[in-house]
Amino acid sequence: MSFTVTTLMENTSPRDCLAKEHGLSLLIEGAGRRVLYDTGLSPRFLRNAAALKVDLQGLDALVFSHGHCDHTGGTAALLAAGKRPKEVYLGRDFFLRRYGKGEEGLMELSALVEKEWLDRAEIPCHVVGEEPVALGEGLWLLSGFTSEEPIEPMSSTLLRCREGVLEQDPFQDEVAVVLETPSRLALISGCSHVGVLNMCRRTQQVFGRPVTDFVGGTHLLHSGEERIAQTCRLLQERGVRRLGACHCSGEQATAYFQANFPGFFYNQVGSRVVID
Repeated sequence: MSFTVTTLMENTSPRDCLAKEHGLSLLIEGAGRRVLYDTGLSPRFLRNAAALKVDLQGLDALVFSHGHCDHTGGTAALLAAGKRPKEVYLGRDFFLRRYGKGEEGLMELSALVEKEWLDRAEIPCHVVGEEPVALGEGLWLLSGFTSEEPIEPMSSTLLRCREGVLEQDPFQDEVAVVLETPSRLALISGCSHVGVLNMCRRTQQVFGRPVTDFVGGTHLLHSGEERIAQTCRLLQERGVRRLGACHCSGEQATAYFQANFPGFFYNQVGSRVVID
């Protein structure tokens, strides 16, 4: 059994013919299933799919990692193009308003998806809770992450609005994809807002074996060198052998991983990773 993860959108691109933006979209194929994980910030991921000769017709599922615009912005274009997924999966509180707090005030980061769109298109929408959800043999969705690692505190600048009250967003409802084969356990993450170590720890607890491969965002964009170095060291000590950190990982973390993580690889637009 094997799975292939194709990056349709990411912050970096090796070729001029492939668009890039601050967003993420991955196509995951295996176990007889085709799953689109996030839709980037805009419809540009569709252009990349066409350039890569990736057919997005007949998707078994569309999975949203979390309710931010840079992971949901291409959804309307996907539906308008007639590429209707059979099902949609998302975390609890996905449709709450989200904000980032900066020097100039609040900036809205909310998901660019409306529940009414999915209802009108008659697409079943499922909420991923505490228990893992099986989409196929060895293909799982996992949520319910908690913040326990001392070096991965909750961000004070990322907020959500619940019942009219702004609060820190704990991102416990972030949804990851887990790919399980006899020799590997791969964790595919959108942003790892709760912390990549926290996410790997929960995945190991649920599946009873360490994560061997990680693909996706690590949200180290604004982290200092000490946290980046500890993250790099602990990921290796806990069993991760291949690391395709991208999107919100940041240039500093990417450079550090390249120099200090033997299994690091650039996961750019057009990358194809095989998990077997």
